[in-house]
Amino acid sequence: MEYFRQPGNKIQAGFALNAGNLLVQYQNMARSIPKDSCYEATLVICVLQSLLTNCSELLASMNRHSKEVWQEPLPDIPSRWGIKRKFVVKNTFPGELTYEGFIKHVRNAISHPTASDKDPKLPSTGYTTIPGSSGMIETFQFTDSPWVDRGRDHSRYVSSDRAKVTRELDQFNKKYDWHLEASLNTKGLYQAIHDSQPYRPLFVAEISLDGLISIARELANFLSQPIQEDWDGLTIRQLVA
Repeated sequence: MEYFRQPGNKIQAGFALNAGNLLVQYQNMARSIPKDSCYEATLVICVLQSLLTNCSELLASMNRHSKEVWQEPLPDIPSRWGIKRKFVVKNTFPGELTYEGFIKHVRNAISHPTASDKDPKLPSTGYTTIPGSSGMIETFQFTDSPWVDRGRDHSRYVSSDRAKVTRELDQFNKKYDWHLEASLNTKGLYQAIHDSQPYRPLFVAEISLDGLISIARELANFLSQPIQEDWDGLTIRQLVA
């Protein structure tokens, strides 16, 4: 079946609906499959990556008024898209963590899966699983660490060139309305220092497989709303089965 088309030949809403229904369809089929032969964890990562990319582009095209709900801080009790504050185990980015921030951090983690294979093995952007006792995939860990290059400080942010580091910090300060300066570290290199310690923005979330499936299904349902000819732009109906 062909995708629903929005003005401008956009198919994102139709894609989101199909992606959400694909996930539901597989879950229904998997009920009769042995647990060790199910691949819903891999499927949800594939579906979620596409949905998060669409979501990020949607946010980029919104005006400030339309973005208001996305700028809300994450609550302890989930009220939107199955996203919970308790998923976040570490966040050193400035300011309150919002829905928009969460979406972008997890999208970066899934879309740029690197590994900390260089000393000193600092946390690097990417995702992995947290092994459990069952031998099955139970929990995913997502890391967004933009100043680290495969385990070591990126040369844009730690360098003997003070002007280069300052340029990067100026952009970061403008984006987050913060104030970081390039200072000499113990190795004689310039980098951001905060509270007398080297500063690196870092986001880490740990989400159970069930939690991840819930996020994917709810985001798919939200992003598919424009397929309704009479949609008022506000009311969210259950479209994903």
